[in-house]
Amino acid sequence: MASLPDLAADLISASGRASEKLNLPSLQSKMKSDPEGYSSELTLIYKQFKSSLELFQQQVALNFTSLSGIASDSTVAKDLGDRAMFLAHVTPFYPKELAQYPNELVRFLESSARNLPSDLGCMWHKL
Repeated sequence: MASLPDLAADLISASGRASEKLNLPSLQSKMKSDPEGYSSELTLIYKQFKSSLELFQQQVALNFTSLSGIASDSTVAKDLGDRAMFLAHVTPFYPKELAQYPNELVRFLESSARNLPSDLGCMWHKL
């Protein structure tokens, strides 16, 4: 599994827009206005979401079984939240590519909502 920074680098290089910094709100706007032109970016952001989801679930499992009391890394939850919100906003523009996304999100929330940091819990209610 690729790390999130590696996937971000892939996103920039795959798009052919290496001079643009990864900026999710800007990318979201561009994808809404030209869905076909940004399909490779969608694929990579979706992969980032799935990686973030997996990392978050692993982190929760480790914290649950850990006796050392190591706190979870909030950046993993934030990355997951950022990508989930991004995908929620572009899903109407990519109905085929993101057909499974709503179900994945519901399954995640059903199984892991209580493990979300409180600041992200509010964000999930907006989805």
